[in-house]
Amino acid sequence: MTLVITTHRTSDPAMTIAVEPQGAIVSDTAYMLRDRITAVLAATRPHRIVVDLSAVPAIDDAGLGALRSGHEAAADRDASLVLVDAHPVVREELRRYGLTGLLHG
Repeated sequence: MTLVITTHRTSDPAMTIAVEPQGAIVSDTAYMLRDRITAVLAATRPHRIVVDLSAVPAIDDAGLGALRSGHEAAADRDASLVLVDAHPVVREELRRYGLTGLLHG
């Protein structure tokens, strides 16, 4: 399984970092997303991290755990983590895991 994650600062005046995973976020790739969110928080101290899920066709419990962990790590640093553009299958998994409150748009 291959997961590619790009990261960039958005043009938002507040410090916002976009994290864009491409591929399934599953047990053998979830650590990559968790580690990227942790690195972004440590390196940039953003106010907000936006995780764009538009190129994520599937997510399992490990991936959902990585998102929850990222959300908690952001909150510990007075930042927010939001999820955008989830496919219906991914949106259903987020609902099942209790993460729909992180969805925006």
